[in-house]
Amino acid sequence: MGIHVVIQPLVGYGAAVVSPSPGVRQLVAGGDETAIMIQVPARIGGLMDTARFARSLAVAANEFGEWCETQNRTRTYSSPLGDQWSEERD
Repeated sequence: MGIHVVIQPLVGYGAAVVSPSPGVRQLVAGGDETAIMIQVPARIGGLMDTARFARSLAVAANEFGEWCETQNRTRTYSSPLGDQWSEERD
């Protein structure tokens, strides 16, 4: 059984590396009320597994960010009020 976390970012959401205690680092993404944290598992190989995961996450996040920016540039938005609003302004 897996866990799926869906975050729909709000203004101000971001990602950072934090140190909650000496010698411990976490990758945190989200905002004040919603966040995901990635930690190094306490086992042999955990550091390398986490390094690979973090790098693949960075590549995928960059690709997703590029896609979102492209969609934003090419998408057209219509007024939620439709033509009625534009007719009233004229």
